Order: sequence, then C-alpha cells, then structure tokens
Amino acid sequence: MTADSSIEAFARAASALVREHDLTDVVATLLGDAVQSMGAASGGLLMRDGDRLELLAATSHTAEHLELFQMQEQSGPCHEAISTGKAVEVHGAEAITERWHDVGRAIVAAGHSAVRAHPLIWRGDVLGAMNLFGGDGFASDQGIDLPTVGQAFADMATLVILTPERLSDEAIAERTRTALAGRTVVERAKGVLAYVEDLTVDAAYDRLRELARQRDLPLTAAAEEVLTRATTVQD
Repeated sequence: MTADSSIEAFARAASALVREHDLTDVVATLLGDAVQSMGAASGGLLMRDGDRLELLAATSHTAEHLELFQMQEQSGPCHEAISTGKAVEVHGAEAITERWHDVGRAIVAAGHSAVRAHPLIWRGDVLGAMNLFGGDGFASDQGIDLPTVGQAFADMATLVILTPERLSDEAIAERTRTALAGRTVVERAKGVLAYVEDLTVDAAYDRLRELARQRDLPLTAAAEEVLTRATTVQD
C-alpha cells in the first residue's frame, strides 16, 4: 500500500460528493480503492436496515458469498464489527476458523488467511461495516498505519452514504451561519490567550489547538472554555 494511493482514493470520493453522483457507483469505487490500497484480495460492505443486515457492495462474487453467509449465520468479522462497534483484525487460518467456526472455515476455503473489518459509525451509531479479505495478509509500506487507514476508508464510506444529494438554500445558509459563529468564538479565544499568556496571535491559535487536542474537544468547544474561564476570572 502507498500513502499516495489512499490519498487519491479519498480525493476521488470527496470530489464525487460535491457533484451529481450515483451513490452505488461511488460506494463500489471506494470499496475497490480500499481493497487495492490496503493490499487486500477482496472486500464487502454490510449495512444495517432496521434489525436486518443488507449487502451494499462487494468486489467479487466470492466476497459477496462470504458477506451473505455472515448475514445468514450472524457471525464473522463484518458482523462482529457491526455488533461491537470495534475494528476486527485476525491473521492465520486457524485463528479465523477458531473465532468464527463455519464462517471462518468458509473464509479460509475461499483462500483467505487474514481479515479486517472496520465499523461505519455515525455519531456513536454503528451503521454497518467494511470487510477486507487478505490472501497472505495485507500489504503495507513502512510508516503506513493499516488500522488507521482502514478505519479512514470506513469513515469515508459513512460520509458518502449519509451526505445528502442536495441541500436547500436555507440549510446551506444555516450551516454557513454556524461556521461563522464558530469562527467568531475562536477569534475571541485567540485574543484572550494572546493577552493572558503573552503570545502572538499565531502562537495563541497554536495554543488553542493544543488545548483542544489535550481535552479531546472540538476547536469551538475549546475556545468556549477559554472564554468562560476568562469571564470567571474577571468576575
């Protein structure tokens, strides 16, 4: 796998989202890119539909069969990722068979000795999972974090599926106003930090981003905390 191939895949998906596009085609292309970029042999994508799972995409007939078998048996890497909301990675025929029994044997019989599954999560809700099957494993170049990149593909699939085809003028205006309001809060917080900690404006912005990372907060939420703390001190 190369970093460039992943970047190109994400760029293709992002570009499709801002144009008129066919959802099925974009999802299928993204899944194929994930398979290629991750050095997998094939892949599939299952989605929740109420209490059921449905096959949304597969890169081969074999992958389609394995995904449908997981749905039938309610077992397997993709099913597990959906049930737990956590990524799954298993290497070795024996480990795969031991973990998922009949489904595991079907995966091994199809020639796969490694599997990965990454959940599609939207704000805490698990919508589905992307399953990747490896022949002798998954290819990677030095410095490439396979778990992170695999989840990034799943996250991009989530965005592709949930992004509306069109937004009303009112919805666009509301989102713009929200973004501008957030920017105003950030600018005020930068000024407070620059004054209190004797920083340049650029350094204050870096400091604000650092605070957001330390607290695991969105940038706007971190800025609001800075302003609240400043107001409390003044009072």
